[in-house]
Amino acid sequence: MTQYWVMRFSSAIALGLALAPLSVDAVSASQPKSSSALQNRGTFRISQSFKPPNRGTPPPTAGGATRGNSCVPNHKKPISLIPKDRLGLTFSANPTFYWHVPTSPAKAAKFLILTSDDVDVVYEATIPLPAKSGIISYALPKNAPPLEIGKRYHWFLTLDCNPANPSVNPITEGWTERIAPDVALLKQVEKADLKTRASLYAGSGIWHEAVTTLHALRRTNPQDVSAIDGWNELLKSVGLSAIATEPLLDITVSQNPVKK
Repeated sequence: MTQYWVMRFSSAIALGLALAPLSVDAVSASQPKSSSALQNRGTFRISQSFKPPNRGTPPPTAGGATRGNSCVPNHKKPISLIPKDRLGLTFSANPTFYWHVPTSPAKAAKFLILTSDDVDVVYEATIPLPAKSGIISYALPKNAPPLEIGKRYHWFLTLDCNPANPSVNPITEGWTERIAPDVALLKQVEKADLKTRASLYAGSGIWHEAVTTLHALRRTNPQDVSAIDGWNELLKSVGLSAIATEPLLDITVSQNPVKK
């Protein structure tokens, strides 16, 4: 199975594609524009709009990532919660990934992380799917191979509707790169509450931490209007407003990574 996926995606993307190095602007000691105070519905809140870093050409996509949605009612597809350029930056060796999954007959999804050239499998796991549509998350376990600073990873989530013919299963993909933490940003984050932390991360282009912080706010304070607004604003800023109001769903995953 693993060999199939590696061969499939390796053939979909030409090896040797090189992207311009990422450039994340250093955060000044003053509050960034994305953290400016706003008044909304009578509740103090700060902007959570995502500010993508200046980073050159978007990563390539696999041709099969848009095919094979026949098993899902109304031909809906899973949607990755990632920026428009399909690359999420992170400071973490074990980031959390997010997707919106439609209602489908699939009981589980296959999660696969490959090296940037799609040759080697870094990590794979089976993720149980909820019975209804909504947003799920998956944190890379601490005992999984840690993402390395400066390396880019290509990942895929496939709804396992047809185990006998994986090529027809609905699939979504994305890219993740771990970068070295910005010292100035981390100093601000250490002193900030969760809402300000989310704004700092979003304003600095650190996607995984921004969405994870707002996700935590929503889960711990489900009735907090400013947390809901911040979540909606973040997703809207990357073109995902259509799923911003979808429910956040719990899944139970065995934290035992499989590495081939």
